[in-house]
Amino acid sequence: MSDSEDDYMSDKLLQTCQEDVRPGLVFNRTTKRKHELEKKKKELQAKKPKNSREREEELRQNALNTAISDDNKGFKLLTKMGFKPGEGLGKAKTGITEPIKIEVRNSKSGIGMENHFKEKIKKKVELKTQDLAKTLDEFQKSNKMKQMQRYLYKDFVTAQRACEDLDTRKEINEPVQEFFWTRETIKKKRGIEDEDEEEEFNEEFNSYCSDENLFQVINYLRETHLYCMFCAFVATDEDDLKMNCPGPSRSDHDDG
Repeated sequence: MSDSEDDYMSDKLLQTCQEDVRPGLVFNRTTKRKHELEKKKKELQAKKPKNSREREEELRQNALNTAISDDNKGFKLLTKMGFKPGEGLGKAKTGITEPIKIEVRNSKSGIGMENHFKEKIKKKVELKTQDLAKTLDEFQKSNKMKQMQRYLYKDFVTAQRACEDLDTRKEINEPVQEFFWTRETIKKKRGIEDEDEEEEFNEEFNSYCSDENLFQVINYLRETHLYCMFCAFVATDEDDLKMNCPGPSRSDHDDG
């Protein structure tokens, strides 16, 4: 043997074999081991004695899946009446060809009680669904109401400022009604400085913010100043206002 050739029993060759632990080989061994464990587990479960309920279920299923033998008295009677295996029942042979399957109920309650419970659960689900729908509807209505209140306050303040500005330009020194002008101006006119008086005044002025009062201010702006706060323009005359303004309300100016 030449020195260039490795001895098959040499330490060098044995070390190479030990280091040859490729991922594929490890994976195959792991898979094989796992398969063997699963197989052993199934074998142990098969050998494990079944409890009484499992034995009863197995016997029941075997009995239900076993066709009635030719020796059965009932079967003999059916054949005498013209029945043949595989045919449907009835004169036209269109009836069922398999026995009605037995449904085994594990519940200890009677059939009537079980139906009662099902109906009760169904009603609970329906009521819960109705409550959710009602809550959602109320939530949407509440949000819509809040949005309308915000628009009302915004429009009311805008109308007051426009009215005060246009009245002042025409040298009208007093508002037709106090709520036609802004809160700050009316507060100065009354000379309110005390905190208690200011709080009472604010409550009073807040109460003015209503659809009815807003309409009064808007109507005054259109009739006296030919002004539309939504279009933000002053018309030359009534015909110009009617021709170029869709109406006195916010909804008249909404797109679509």
